[in-house]
Amino acid sequence: MSSKRAAISFTGGKDCTLALCLTKATHDVVLLVTFVPKNFTSFKAHSLDIIKLQAKALDIPHVLVEIGEEGKTHLQCYREKISEVKQQYSLDLLVTGDILNVCDNFMARATQDIIELSCPIWAIDRHKLLDTLFERQFELLITCASIKKLGDDEDLARKFVGSKLTPTFMKDTLEPREKEVDMGGELGEFHTMVLTVPGLYNGYRIEYEGHQTVEGEFMFMEFDSVKLVKDTK
Repeated sequence: MSSKRAAISFTGGKDCTLALCLTKATHDVVLLVTFVPKNFTSFKAHSLDIIKLQAKALDIPHVLVEIGEEGKTHLQCYREKISEVKQQYSLDLLVTGDILNVCDNFMARATQDIIELSCPIWAIDRHKLLDTLFERQFELLITCASIKKLGDDEDLARKFVGSKLTPTFMKDTLEPREKEVDMGGELGEFHTMVLTVPGLYNGYRIEYEGHQTVEGEFMFMEFDSVKLVKDTK
């Protein structure tokens, strides 16, 4: 298989970062793309400040692509922007960390007849997903949880947000609730950010200070400070 110029649809979470790892094995990852709403400031689950530090650690160019134009559908805006980015960076492949069809195959429709779409962890078994992350020594911070999707249990959400997603957390918190909660958070139960991955982050890690905040049905990490440091672990 010949190497292709690939862009990663990037939020800094575990799924897109694993997709990046798998893609780098066979293709040239030349760009990280974060699609954002017009007049965007930051996502609750995925801090833009952290995303920028991740891009520095990864040493891959990163762009924000604003979506939203009056008189055009969300899909039309995506298709136009994807086409522009493809031309600007001479891309062959757009890669996502999608696992489930939660938006009526949106990215497949957004890329159709424009660029090849790759979803390297599509439909992956959740135990295999987590085992792969742990084997690759991903350091994962849970940054957001849906109180509603955790059974309207705010105390449970507090156990998630600010915790590291580790084998112990999986065993003690996720596995006992496997029938109610997707082990990977793929239905929006929780979200993560990747603090470091040995090798992938080129010897760097992200350090942070923050606190839990509740807004509506969501609890998330409000970051007081974030910084990129040399990884001495």
